[in-house]
Amino acid sequence: METKLELVKAQPDHAHRWLIEEARGPQSRGTCRVCGTEKMFRNWLEDADFITNEEHRQAA
Repeated sequence: METKLELVKAQPDHAHRWLIEEARGPQSRGTCRVCGTEKMFRNWLEDADFITNEEHRQAA
């Protein structure tokens, strides 16, 4: 009898509640208040992240 294993990416059992350090450079470390997971967050938006008023009206 052949056994088949399937790898499944673990999903958190909660929504992360990020506590993000004060901005002191291009990135700030965030720590989940629930599970302690750490993640780096950008402290800026790239020009491509902005849309003009006209683009906003066209999207509506």
